[in-house]
Amino acid sequence: MPVASASSAVLGEGSILEHSQIANIWSRDNYRKIGNDDSVGFSQNAYMPDDTDKNGGPNHLRAWMRYRKVKGAELAEALGGNVTPGMVSDLANSKRALSAKWLRRIAPILETTPGMLLDHDPTEVSADLIDIWSSANTERRRQLVDVAKAIVRDDERGTGTKG
Repeated sequence: MPVASASSAVLGEGSILEHSQIANIWSRDNYRKIGNDDSVGFSQNAYMPDDTDKNGGPNHLRAWMRYRKVKGAELAEALGGNVTPGMVSDLANSKRALSAKWLRRIAPILETTPGMLLDHDPTEVSADLIDIWSSANTERRRQLVDVAKAIVRDDERGTGTKG
């Protein structure tokens, strides 16, 4: 049975999505015996397109290391244990998955948050904003967000101060 037919039969007509976040199911010619001589091909394997990065996609670790002037050997030493400069290089080049565990260990050393390592290149964000955010505690960060939202709302309404 073709993939589209099998998926439609299981999930309902029109339920096949593009390669976004759902793995395509491809049937193989693997058969299993049922009863006497009846063979049914029902083995299915999850398939992710080749263009999907197996290690979670790009990250901004290298940019953060440059921004904080931390070399790979220095980061490896700060991480301790059996971490080598080569492992740090693999993390920065997305050859090794930058897992939640790695993010939680690396972020404090680079004076940022795990989310910033993944989503934001520090050269594309004002250094002042990064430093203010990094030095603020949780309550102050909430206040900073509220102030920023108020400023943007005022600008959208045309009531903000033009600078």
